[in-house]
Amino acid sequence: MDSITYEMVAYAMRYWFMLIVVGVLIALIYISYKEYKERKYVKGAISKFLGYLEIVGGPAEFMGDRFGIREQNTIGSSRKVDIIIPDETVMKTHALLFHEKDELMLLPTAKSNTKINGRKAINKHRVRTGDVISIGDIDFYVYIKRTRVGHDD
Repeated sequence: MDSITYEMVAYAMRYWFMLIVVGVLIALIYISYKEYKERKYVKGAISKFLGYLEIVGGPAEFMGDRFGIREQNTIGSSRKVDIIIPDETVMKTHALLFHEKDELMLLPTAKSNTKINGRKAINKHRVRTGDVISIGDIDFYVYIKRTRVGHDD
């Protein structure tokens, strides 16, 4: 190979390499920007709520679903409740989740199969971040946002 051809190939290779590097950098910037926008949207959506419930146990089609917690929430399988769980083990109105005196409380209905951290819930119970609420065959992880500095749930 003569020197002119060698220089042309080396020149072309150098700029192809730089073009590939620039292309990869642009792709990384684009992906980072999309993730930033998605996180910003999720934070904005979650800021309207006191916290959320995430399904961590039950049928595969429900796994990972999240439900925002408001001041007062009814949970059940009916279309008239706030958090609808379409499962045959969930009663039409299974439980009430509400905010009382700066605490989140769970009140199961009279004949519902409701558990908190594996223990049957009969009366009103305080719920904290990290608790697992079982409603029928569905398990929810509870996350409650901190409202004050130094106030852990």
